[in-house]
Amino acid sequence: MYFQKYRYLTLSFDRTAWKKIVEMIENGEVDTLIVKDLSRLGREYLQVGQLTELYFPEKGVRFIAVNDGVDSLVESSNDFNPIRNWANELHAKDTSKKVRSIKKMQAERGERLGSKPPYGYRKKDAQSKEIIPDEVTAPVVCRVFELCAAGKGPNQIARILTGEQILNPTNQYYQTTGTACNHLDTTRPYSWCGKTVANILKNIVYLGHTLSMKHTTLSYKNKKQIRRPESGQILVKNTHVPLVSQELWEIVQEVRQHKRRPPKYMEEPNLFSGLVYCSDCGKYLVLCRTEKMREDQYYFRCSTYGKRGKDACTPHQIREADLKAVVLDDLRRVTHFARMKERQFAEYINQKNTLELRREINRVQKEMDAMRRRSGELSALFKQLYEDNVLGRVTNE
Repeated sequence: MYFQKYRYLTLSFDRTAWKKIVEMIENGEVDTLIVKDLSRLGREYLQVGQLTELYFPEKGVRFIAVNDGVDSLVESSNDFNPIRNWANELHAKDTSKKVRSIKKMQAERGERLGSKPPYGYRKKDAQSKEIIPDEVTAPVVCRVFELCAAGKGPNQIARILTGEQILNPTNQYYQTTGTACNHLDTTRPYSWCGKTVANILKNIVYLGHTLSMKHTTLSYKNKKQIRRPESGQILVKNTHVPLVSQELWEIVQEVRQHKRRPPKYMEEPNLFSGLVYCSDCGKYLVLCRTEKMREDQYYFRCSTYGKRGKDACTPHQIREADLKAVVLDDLRRVTHFARMKERQFAEYINQKNTLELRREINRVQKEMDAMRRRSGELSALFKQLYEDNVLGRVTNE
C-alpha cells in the first residue's frame, strides 16, 4: 500500500511522485492506491478515466477515493466517476481563468509578476515586489549601455566583462540569494556571453518601465510557453527607478539597429556601418576590403548590385576615404555656421524640430483615431455578444 498526498491542483501527470507510483505499480509493489478524492489523482478526465477503468484493473491495483466513496472492488461506487472527473476538470479550467484574470489586473497596475528581480535591481525587502537599483550590479548595467553606445557589440562587451572578472547574472543571483537559476554554471562564474549582453541592451526595464504578459501558455491543459504579440503585452511606464536615461537608451537602440558584423580579420566595423544607402535602389552599401588592400583603397558599393548584378542596380561606388572627406567637410561647414551665426542656427534647429514634432503629432493623432474607431467596433461587438448570451443564443463558455 502506498500513500501520497498532493498539495496542489494539476492537470499534468508529469509529476515526480506520480512517476514513482507508476514505477512501483509496474514492479508489482502496489496492491491498493488510496487518495483523498478523485481530483488528487488528477484533473484531466480522459486520463483519470483511462487509469481507473483500464490501467488499475489491468495491474490488479485496488483504487480507493475516500471522500468520493469510490472503491474499485465495489462496482456501484464507480457509476458517477465520469461525472466527477468532468467536474474536476471544469474546476481546474475555471481556476486557470481566474488566475489569468488576476495576473492581467496585476500587470495593468504595473506590478511585477516574476519573483526574480532583473539583473541590476534587487527587491526593496523580502516580502515586497518593488525593486530598487542594486549597488553592485546597477553600475555594470550602466557600463554595458555606455560601451554599446561607444560602438562595442555584445560579444565584445562580454569579453570585456569576462576579462574584468565580473560575476555573470546567474552566478551573481546564486551567490546573493543561494537560489539556482536556469543555465547556472558555477565552474565559470565570470564567463559572460553575447546573448546575455544583448538581452540586457533590449530590456526596457532599465528605462524604469514594467513590461508584463510577454508569454502565455497554449491552454490550461498544455503548459508550453509561447510569446505573445506586442499588442497582447502590457507596458506600464515609470514603475521604478531607471538605470539608463532615455537619450542613452535611444542611442543604444539606434546603434544596435544599424550594427553590422565586421569581417573576421577586422577588429572593428567601419565608421559608416549600417548608415550608408544606395540612392537608386535604397538598399545599404557594403564596404569592400580585404587583407591585401591598403586602407585608402577600401570602397563602398551597392549590396543589390553585388548580389543581383546590373539588372537590379547600377555599378557605382565610392571610396571610404572620399566619403570620410565629404562628411568631415560638411561637419566643418555646419560647425562654422553654428559658431558664426549662432542665433540663425538655433532658429533653424528649432524650426526643424518643430516640423518633426508636428509630423509626430499628426501620426499619433491618426493612430488615436484608428484606436477610437476600433474601440467603438469592439464595444458594439461586446454588447451584441452580451445580448445574445442573455437571450440564450451564445453559451457562457
